[in-house]
Amino acid sequence: MNTRRNQRTSFHCVVRVTWTDGHGSSNLARGTCKDISENGICLKLPSAIPAGTYVGLSVEPLGLKGSASVRHTARDGVATFTLGLELSQPVPARVLAGIEALP
Repeated sequence: MNTRRNQRTSFHCVVRVTWTDGHGSSNLARGTCKDISENGICLKLPSAIPAGTYVGLSVEPLGLKGSASVRHTARDGVATFTLGLELSQPVPARVLAGIEALP
């Protein structure tokens, strides 16, 4: 049963994620967006980020920059992780409409 608040839209692009780890060190990772919704985004990253961590997020092809909290992290291969992020601000409807209109 799918209990998600919003419909996900498949969208693949490069994203940039920044965060501060438990030791106070700043980190940067480039990953790939798998899908996006009004309130969340699913990413594949080369780094695991613990659930509950707040991250900065830049989805350059959409012109989106903001923050999010990591809701879950799962290993997805030898050196890849799938992360579910809850966005601090919703994705504007015009941006989602533009994604859905892509072939």
